[in-house]
Amino acid sequence: MKKSLKYSLIYTILLILLFLFTVDIPNRYNSNPMVDLKNKCYDYLTLTGEDDPFKEYIFIMKIMYPKPTFGIKYVNRNVDYEILEREEKKEIVDEGTIYEEKNYYNKVKIKVTSYNYAIAYKNAVKATNKYKKENENAGKEEIETYFAERIEYEGKKVIDNEEKTVMYVYKKEDEIEYGDKSRLYKTVISKLPEQESNLDFLNAMLGGLVEEMDKTKLPEGVDLEETMKLMKIK
Repeated sequence: MKKSLKYSLIYTILLILLFLFTVDIPNRYNSNPMVDLKNKCYDYLTLTGEDDPFKEYIFIMKIMYPKPTFGIKYVNRNVDYEILEREEKKEIVDEGTIYEEKNYYNKVKIKVTSYNYAIAYKNAVKATNKYKKENENAGKEEIETYFAERIEYEGKKVIDNEEKTVMYVYKKEDEIEYGDKSRLYKTVISKLPEQESNLDFLNAMLGGLVEEMDKTKLPEGVDLEETMKLMKIK
């Protein structure tokens, strides 16, 4: 009986240790928390609302990969993240009060690897502008159709040729405690206090597309929403 009790006690201790090392400790001290990052691109590209700051990039990705939501899902699955550095910072929340509240967070450097969608976009614009010059009588719908077909071709080529790009961004890393009965911790990545938006992060996820679209404007007369309707892309 004593022997049985002894083994039961050992078994219980082993279960507790297993829980600590597989659930609590990894959540508490995860040095590379990719869980929070892996769905970021999908989250950004599926925002809704009239003032969606990422709308034009959604349109480009849908035209580039026209199957329903395929472009967005494909992009999301093919972004790799790696946190390279952590630096503890101090953020003053209630400055000026008697008891000055201070928040601590990590400033992290993230390596983002993605397909080079920017070069696909740039090549499509360049080819469309050339097509317009060589076909002066081409109508608006003809030009938009050409652009849609060309950007789909360039997007496929980028993937087939494994053309990837690496970019680095700096973000804020907070740790949030949650759960009623057990201590669970989630690492949340968000913009730094001095950053107005996360466009730098989206730019890295899309292989520099945000920056490229700012530099290389759409061919004159090409409207992305009209192009999507024309190509029956939802």
